[in-house]
Amino acid sequence: MSPEGKRALIAVGRRVAFAGLILLGAWLVLAVSRAAIPGSVIDLLVAKLMNAGKWPVDLTNWSNSWWAGQPVGELIGEPLGHTAQLVVLGGLLGLAIAAVLLFLGVLISRVTDRPTWLARVRGVLRLVLVSSGVTTSIFWGATLFIVYRAIGAPTPSGWEVYYVSLLPAWLLVQAGHGELGKLSGSYGLLARHLAVRLVTRLLKLVGAIIAISVLVEVIFNSQGLGRLLLNAVNQGDFPVAFGIAWVFVLIVVLVKLVADLIEIAYSHFSSQSESTEDTEEKVAPRLRIPMGWLVFSLALVLVSIVVAVVGPAFAPYGMNEISLADRLAPPSAEHVLGTDNLGRDIFSRLLYGIRIDILVGFMSAGILVVIATCWATLAAYLRKANNWLGDTLEDVVMLPRDVVCAFPWLVLLMLLMSIVGPGLLQVALVGGLVVLLPRAVGMMREAYSSPPQGRGWLYSVLWSIPVMFILAVAGSILYTSSLSYLGFGIPPPTPELGGMLSGTGRQYMLMAPWMVLWPGLVLALLSFVWVMAGDALLERLGFRTKAVWAKAVE
Repeated sequence: MSPEGKRALIAVGRRVAFAGLILLGAWLVLAVSRAAIPGSVIDLLVAKLMNAGKWPVDLTNWSNSWWAGQPVGELIGEPLGHTAQLVVLGGLLGLAIAAVLLFLGVLISRVTDRPTWLARVRGVLRLVLVSSGVTTSIFWGATLFIVYRAIGAPTPSGWEVYYVSLLPAWLLVQAGHGELGKLSGSYGLLARHLAVRLVTRLLKLVGAIIAISVLVEVIFNSQGLGRLLLNAVNQGDFPVAFGIAWVFVLIVVLVKLVADLIEIAYSHFSSQSESTEDTEEKVAPRLRIPMGWLVFSLALVLVSIVVAVVGPAFAPYGMNEISLADRLAPPSAEHVLGTDNLGRDIFSRLLYGIRIDILVGFMSAGILVVIATCWATLAAYLRKANNWLGDTLEDVVMLPRDVVCAFPWLVLLMLLMSIVGPGLLQVALVGGLVVLLPRAVGMMREAYSSPPQGRGWLYSVLWSIPVMFILAVAGSILYTSSLSYLGFGIPPPTPELGGMLSGTGRQYMLMAPWMVLWPGLVLALLSFVWVMAGDALLERLGFRTKAVWAKAVE
């Protein structure tokens, strides 16, 4: 057997072994979390059970639901089918959308490759399209759905599947563009390579797809594991919540293992095939993002920071200043964006909300930047040996990261926040250390795995830091708004953008649509600005991969 064949065989055995270690590590995480439930939370649970007439309950029995009294497996069984169907169909639809967009992109690129200014315009438009697609707020879909249902219109079939497909579709477009840039040659070779890479990338995104599916099920009140998880966390039914988390871990680990095995086999056999064929040389793509657009994107980021810092000083009203005489007032000269159900000025609350979301983003990203850099540098240094031993040592260093990423991010956040309680500091610490840190390391790993042409691993690690920081802030905005929307993040009356879309925002949106219109628009624009700046910097630095952002929501 050739050295390459031995290395591929060792890689297969290593991935199988590490999948078992990841499952063991995830089980230990759940065991530690279970033991860490504070007594105050248990006391509150006992009070709820007594008020509901369900006491006494054996709190040492984790095989049965504490509220329903049924085995956890029976409660999870039927909703699991609905969620699995949603995840599969949403992923496949996302793959189909991405394939169509990439095909159209290839055709357009062939036509508009000359003159240079037209190619640059095309690159900027693609960047804007992908960035806006990644940051398309699911809350906008929820808002439209509520209006649609309120006017008595029938619910269209496939609504949930469509919204689940949006995030994987745009992430696959981004990753696919990076793969197209790596390879030059015949259309057949290009299509084969892209198909395999997109399928494996889709499988690796299973955790992100599950997280979005949970959010969609909660928003649309579907009878899947998402709704069951939310009810279990709200009630303190920890056996059910932990059981759902474990089911998701099993799915994520096994699906990612399949993706890794496909990737190893394809890389091995395709390299053998290409060594005996006449193929064109792989070259790095010419940069399409002009420096002016990068400066413009970073300027928008700076503007958002300035608004967060000084904006509240120019707010015409306090963030919680109540005026019952002006409740639900439409936009006017006195209240430019209207007021909410308590007469609080929407414009003033938005200025404070921007500050809070960016503040949490900076706190979370600041916590992880040093740790993530050291972590990724060690892994990259070990990997530079470029043999099976270096691959194995890198996987050992990355094992804690893989264990945490085995949990879909929203599931892990809901579980942990139900234990530590809501609050700004809690969201920043949990989001930074437990959720963003391992994913930031994944972003940096993706960067040094596909370094710019002629650059080494150290260059990739160091120059991926600003990209990681910007995208980590964008990811933090997504995490914080999602948690607050579900009631586990920053509690009211603090004006967080996701929280403003939930609760009373949904309750009064038909009477006062400005209560959800402006927070949703600001949240979408804020996320878009940070993601676009990160993407533009990533491309301008010359990284051959465009899958870095996917690691932030993996």
